[in-house]
Amino acid sequence: MNNFDNLVYTYKHRKVLMYLAKKYFDDEELFKNIEKHDMDKMYLLMFYDKKSINKFHRSVSSHHDNEIPKSELDYEEMILDWESARYTKDDKPLNAYDTLIKFYPNLQEQIMPILERIGLNYSTLDKDEDVVNYVKTLETVTKDDLRNELLNYVNEL
Repeated sequence: MNNFDNLVYTYKHRKVLMYLAKKYFDDEELFKNIEKHDMDKMYLLMFYDKKSINKFHRSVSSHHDNEIPKSELDYEEMILDWESARYTKDDKPLNAYDTLIKFYPNLQEQIMPILERIGLNYSTLDKDEDVVNYVKTLETVTKDDLRNELLNYVNEL
């Protein structure tokens, strides 16, 4: 399988993002929306290089800072994307609040009220133990796990 390590990386990120969504939000519409989070990357990683895919993904996904109009759900997904990254991506240790302040100050008006509502409106490098423990359950990802993730998504279309 091409890009196996990158697929595992994205798979884990997706799973933690979904875990965090259930932890911080009670919104079936959001849960339904994030089922497709980064699935374009999962499919494209089987055929193309990560750098090209990331550039494309950031330009066409409404949960990224781009020219696409945003809904409240998009901003919530953006927050979950940032918060999840610190648990699954060693190169992104900042929590959602610190990510907002450092990289996206232009979005403070839209993001800060959501961070306040879910109690993540503070700076910290400390990680929540329940999330860390959940990540440990994802330590061994197999080709079958990835295949099932991809097939389940297609079956939901």
